[in-house]
Amino acid sequence: MWSDLSSQWQTVFEEAWKAFGFGSTPIGAAIFDKDGKLILSDRNRSREADTVNREISHAEANALRRMDTNKTDSRSVVLYTSMEPCPMCMGMILMGHIKTVHYAALDAYCGMVHLTKQDPYYIGKKLTCIHEGGEGELFQLTIQSYYELRHLERGASGKVISRFYETNSKAVENAKKLYAGKILDTLSQNSTPCDEVFDIIMKM
Repeated sequence: MWSDLSSQWQTVFEEAWKAFGFGSTPIGAAIFDKDGKLILSDRNRSREADTVNREISHAEANALRRMDTNKTDSRSVVLYTSMEPCPMCMGMILMGHIKTVHYAALDAYCGMVHLTKQDPYYIGKKLTCIHEGGEGELFQLTIQSYYELRHLERGASGKVISRFYETNSKAVENAKKLYAGKILDTLSQNSTPCDEVFDIIMKM
């Protein structure tokens, strides 16, 4: 339940829910210092009106672009993200000298954490990636599967959601039930806070 989450994960999921409200891919990210103090947070902005390049406006990338390395040593921070980083975001994490990443949900479609154990350059960077799973993964894959169901209605192939199903079938089934009644859309339109949405999903 929401009250069981750390403040770090609450921040990340609040960003993901904000992204959902804008119609963007519902992923959130946040950067914390070594003591767990929030430096900044951001979200996927792919459907926001003032986004210049919607294709690469990912949560992790947006957060990393905003971090002032004149004031913050990137090697000392911890990045939290609701979804396993994609190829672009993993590249930015490495080139930005981030050393520790926590991610809530596996992305069986385009997640790139496996490269940290396979690619020589990634291995040399000694990046630690921690998959949290659990309720956080269930929440993330539920709202993101819901987002993907919209794409199915617009003619998408369904390959993304099928990979999500392999990872967490319960999340996809939750999304289908919610989508049938457009429940998350209604909650978003009513400005329902993330903590309530999280607990609704956990009780399914």
